[in-house]
Amino acid sequence: MTAIGEEARRKGWFARLPGALRQAARSDFWLRFRRNRNAVVGGIIVTLVTLAAIFAPALAPQNFENINMLAVWSPPTPENLLGADALGRDILSRLIVGARVSLLVAVSVLAITLTFGTAMGMIAGYFGGWTEALIMRTVDIIFAFPELILAILVAAVMGPGKLTVIIALSLVWWPGIARLTRSLVLSWKSELFVDAAIACGTRPHRILIRHLLPNIVAPIIVRASIGVGFIIMAEATLSFLGIGVQEPEPTWGGMIRDGLVSLRTEPYLSLFGSLALGITIIGFNLLGDGLRDLLDPRIRGR
Repeated sequence: MTAIGEEARRKGWFARLPGALRQAARSDFWLRFRRNRNAVVGGIIVTLVTLAAIFAPALAPQNFENINMLAVWSPPTPENLLGADALGRDILSRLIVGARVSLLVAVSVLAITLTFGTAMGMIAGYFGGWTEALIMRTVDIIFAFPELILAILVAAVMGPGKLTVIIALSLVWWPGIARLTRSLVLSWKSELFVDAAIACGTRPHRILIRHLLPNIVAPIIVRASIGVGFIIMAEATLSFLGIGVQEPEPTWGGMIRDGLVSLRTEPYLSLFGSLALGITIIGFNLLGDGLRDLLDPRIRGR
């Protein structure tokens, strides 16, 4: 039953399977997920960070904007569990709220790049010709610049702010999705079920959405889950350089930057900001590696 479910999913018939077969395929996926150490550890980290971001106002022990000049550069105390920064603001509260900012930027960039990049890649791969040449030459031009350097350049031109970070990172990240999608479409559009759909007079947009998209979504999801780590790191870098999200909103990159002035004597701000950033990136990378192992039939069969 599991083999039938996997074959049906691969051929794009998963949505039309009887309920019992769909349930068996889902059960098999979650069983393999629980047995994959990377997926489990990464899933736990990502879940905890996501919950912290969603419920940040309730979880933060203090208001992240509260200034207490009596607690400037305070070490960890019962009142400030992770210490306080240069304005006496609670580091733990700012870390929790900073998770919301980082994930908001990451989700926004993912939504834009997955929608636009997947659409451009599918159009290029399916139609070919001058359309493919125009899209892929644009991709090549963007790839000619280092991603982070181009994002810094765009952010510096547009000026600091949350919207600037989202636009800059979306601009440098969609070409990777487009190139991956194009290669997947090229490998699938020669299949017999696509030829049959064309012979039946199915319109191109319906072929792309109903026949090709279900077969390429798994690798795209894996690419997106791994890419979240890059997005969060890039957002922290822009904030570190002062061209990202601005005060009073806390960001992990901004906290690391603010802590450098007293790194030798009061390392708490930079230390805990770096730990939060590193653990989150590791979590998304582990989850992406685990999903790749689960969804790639060539790896799964080993």
